[in-house]
Amino acid sequence: MIHLKEINQSNYRACIALELAGHQKDFVSPNWYSLLESIFEEQRQAFAIYHEKDMVGFILFSYYAADDDYPKDSWWIERYMIDHKYQQQGYGRQGLAVAFKWFNEHVQAQELRISTVAGNEIAETLYEKMGFEKTGEEVSGEFVLLRKC
Repeated sequence: MIHLKEINQSNYRACIALELAGHQKDFVSPNWYSLLESIFEEQRQAFAIYHEKDMVGFILFSYYAADDDYPKDSWWIERYMIDHKYQQQGYGRQGLAVAFKWFNEHVQAQELRISTVAGNEIAETLYEKMGFEKTGEEVSGEFVLLRKC
């Protein structure tokens, strides 16, 4: 069973040790960087994704007020990754489903965004299957997808 667990002193090292496959390294920032953001930046929530007792991935929710980079107040899945050893086993889809449940229960928002870099077709396909739609927008060179909550 897939579930989310907050990152704390007992599991942060395992989170940092999660890795993508070599050709995916440029798709997502390292987890150590995301964890620092979740500690020092406002309105960030980081979770480890577990299958039973095994940590299989990481997710970071972030809120951004409208600014020059993106003109709308918006919630994002700023980081999402499944460790290379656990990919192609359904954990990406299951992890997002559990993340949506948490988001709907804890955040009062009508929309959730995620972005992909060019060449990350597997992630883009997953996101579309999970209800995200391309907006035609770009932020920091990444393509934006939107999911209505």
